Amino acid sequence: MDIATIVELIERLGVPIVVLGFAGWWMKWREEGFAHEREAMREIEAREEEQLIEIVKATSAALLEVKTALAEQTAAMRLLIERLK
Repeated sequence: MDIATIVELIERLGVPIVVLGFAGWWMKWREEGFAHEREAMREIEAREEEQLIEIVKATSAALLEVKTALAEQTAAMRLLIERLK
């Protein structure tokens, strides 16, 4: 829009109507920007959640290995104690 078009709108419709139209456009423009920002945040959070799930799976597997090794060592220690008696 050029200046002449804006002046013509103000002359035909009046200042309050033009200001209300601009305010409506401004709110719509801001809301669309916020919607894009929220969508970007959702995508980032989804990737971070997937990373956390992978970390938890890896940690669980490592703990299971430690538990198995500890159980095997406990059984070996009991066998050695039995032999020493």
